[in-house]
Amino acid sequence: MLTVKKAILIVNEKLIEKLKLQRVVKMMKKPLQNLFLWASVCGGISHTHSVIAEAYTPTDPQQIVAQWTIATPTSLNALQIQQRLQPQDPASVVQLANQYLAQAAQPGQSRWYGVVEALLKPLIENNTQDFSVLLAWAQVQQHQHRFGIAQDVLQKILAQQPDNLTANLLAARLQLIQGDAIAAQAICLRSLGHTDLLTLSACTLEARSTLGAKELNESYAQLQQIVTSQGLPEDERQVWIMQILADMALREGQPQTAINYLNTVKSRNSLSVWVQWADAQLALKNYQRVTDELTPLIDSNTQADDALLVRLAIAEKNIASAKKWQAQVRERMVLRELRDDQAHAADLAIYYLDVAPDTHKALHWAERNWQQAREASDKQLLLRAQQAAGVATASEQAGV
Repeated sequence: MLTVKKAILIVNEKLIEKLKLQRVVKMMKKPLQNLFLWASVCGGISHTHSVIAEAYTPTDPQQIVAQWTIATPTSLNALQIQQRLQPQDPASVVQLANQYLAQAAQPGQSRWYGVVEALLKPLIENNTQDFSVLLAWAQVQQHQHRFGIAQDVLQKILAQQPDNLTANLLAARLQLIQGDAIAAQAICLRSLGHTDLLTLSACTLEARSTLGAKELNESYAQLQQIVTSQGLPEDERQVWIMQILADMALREGQPQTAINYLNTVKSRNSLSVWVQWADAQLALKNYQRVTDELTPLIDSNTQADDALLVRLAIAEKNIASAKKWQAQVRERMVLRELRDDQAHAADLAIYYLDVAPDTHKALHWAERNWQQAREASDKQLLLRAQQAAGVATASEQAGV
C-alpha cells in the first residue's frame, strides 16, 4: 500500500517579490520528515498537487509555498524513522539508502537518486570511512554521470578491500561505460577466488563481448553454456545476467531471443529492463505491443522517463495513430536542448533519428553522448547518426 507524503520548498528570500503562486500549502507538522522530503524536491518532482487558491505572495522567507505528493512504500516507514533517530549512524543511513536506490531503478522513480544523494551527503562531508556508505554514494554518482567521482570513491574502497565484490563489479561497469573493455576485464578478474563461476564469467564475458564481432559471438555462446550448467541465481544477479544475455542477443541481431531472456526475469520492475524490452520489440516492428505496454506504465507514474517516452513516440509514429506521445516527447526534448543536457544526449540523438528526423542534430547529440558513454549501444548510435548524416565512420576513414 502507498502512503502520501508532502515535499516542501522553502522560498529563497530574494525570490519573494517575484513569486506569484496559485497554490498555498500549510506548514507540515512533522519536522522529522523535512530533510527527506526536501531531498525529494531536489531530485526533480515533475507534477504538483495542491489546493487551488487566489494568487498569493509570501511575506516570510521561511514560509512553505508549494507541495508535491510522493508515493512512498509503507515498508520504508520503519527505516525512515530509524534513520531520523540516528542520522549519523552509517548502518541506518545506508539501509535506507539502499531501499531508495532500489526504488530509483524503477520506471518513473529516478527522483529517488536525489533523495539518496541528500541522505548520504552529511556522512560524505564528514569523511565517512564506511564502505557501505561509499558504495551507495558511488552508485548515485554513476547515475548522475559523475564517473570520475564514482571511480575515486571505488578506488578508496578497493585500496583497503581489493576483493570487495560489489566495488569491483561497479568499477568494471564504469570502465565499460567509458569504453575500456580491457580494464573492465582486469577488474573482473580481481574477484577470482572470491566469487562464484557464474558471477565472474558474466562480468568478464560482458567486457570481452565489446571487443569485436568474434569476441561477441564467443562470449555469448560461453555465457549461455555457463548459465545452462550453473543455473540462475535467485538473487538480484538474475536480472543482471539476463540483461547481459539480452544485450548480447540484440547485438547479435536476435531481438526475439533478447525478449525471451527478459521474460524470464521474475519482475520487470526496472527501467533498464523496460528499455531493453522496448528496443527488442521495436527491432521486431512490434509497435502496437510497445504502445500497449508502455502507455499504462508511463501513465501510472507522475514522472515519465525520457528513454521510455522516446521509444513510445517511435512506436506511435509507426502505427500512424494520434500524436500524443510525439508531442509530449517533443516538449521534453526542447527542454533538454535548452538546458544543453548532456546526461540525455542519447535520448536526443534517438529522437532526432527516429521521431523527428534531423540528421545534423542527431549527429551532434550522438557525438556528445560518445564523449561520456562508450558502450556498444553508444557506438551503434554514433554509427547510425554518422550514416544518416553522410559522415564517414571511423572504419570507413581507416579503409576497413
